[in-house]
Amino acid sequence: MDLNLLDGMHDRIGGRLERASRILVVTHVGPDGDAVGSLLALGWLLRARGKERLLMCQDPLPEGYRFLPGSDEIVQQPQGVFDLVVSLDCSDRYRMGESVAIFVESLPDAVPLINIDHHVTNTRFGTLNWVDPTAVATAQMILELAEALGWDLAPPVATCLLNGLITDTRSFRTSNVDSRAIQAALRLMEAGASLADITRQALEQRSLASVRLWGQAIDGLRLEDGVLWTAVTGDMCRRLGLDGDDFSGLANFLSGIREADVVVVFTERGNGIIDVGMRAAPGLDVAKMALRLGGGGHPQAAGCTLAGELAQVQERVLAEVQRSLAGQRVAGS
Repeated sequence: MDLNLLDGMHDRIGGRLERASRILVVTHVGPDGDAVGSLLALGWLLRARGKERLLMCQDPLPEGYRFLPGSDEIVQQPQGVFDLVVSLDCSDRYRMGESVAIFVESLPDAVPLINIDHHVTNTRFGTLNWVDPTAVATAQMILELAEALGWDLAPPVATCLLNGLITDTRSFRTSNVDSRAIQAALRLMEAGASLADITRQALEQRSLASVRLWGQAIDGLRLEDGVLWTAVTGDMCRRLGLDGDDFSGLANFLSGIREADVVVVFTERGNGIIDVGMRAAPGLDVAKMALRLGGGGHPQAAGCTLAGELAQVQERVLAEVQRSLAGQRVAGS
């Protein structure tokens, strides 16, 4: 994005935030580290500006991110009256969750929605849309916004934002990591965030129950024509006492298997809802696959949420993955 245009976007967003009295800040269902970190960081920044705000995520917060400062403030249901909505890390309106999307749509037309996201598949659903696919994480965009507006980077803000950078880049190992991302991490560390502590708590630590679940999912792995997939079922989670956990780490782990061009992890969330997480080897694009299934993401990491029986969803998704993969192989040959 042109720097002058970017400065103008920062000013427009800052102006909207400053004029608002009560702000609803939301992020996507099945929250990952970038979603949670961005949500909390903006919450801290707005609090420092004296703003009344409600931080919301429709799904429970995964255990691995509850160490982040302010995590106990996140609610699952919208309540009250707002004069501004900010959506973070959501590629489309319904990524906020059905109940949240319905609530937002019920607000008066005069209530603006600011859409801040880094997914290339974003549908520009906001009143004001700042979408930057060159950013490695939405947290990086929140950092740049705060710096452009001269807002103080207190240690809680820095910690939450660095969590977003670390988790969305798998500790700076994804192919989109550039000097801009590394410099952002350096500024956050200088502001008081600990790279070692966040990496340990967000990426390395997990419960014994979740490791056992990984074992069951790995036992169910199947590989066909370069597509590796497995399922995390509701029964598996219930037996192990796991609810609302983030299983993106499993997809990331499986993406290191040499024989896999594409990895797909299906997770039953209850009420006939299936989360689909996809990972691709370098040079392949799962964002295109996810977009055709109503989802979105990045070329190497994407996903969607579908309704239906697990077997039906698997058949539909795997057919689309194989079809798209075959086309990409022909195009690349």
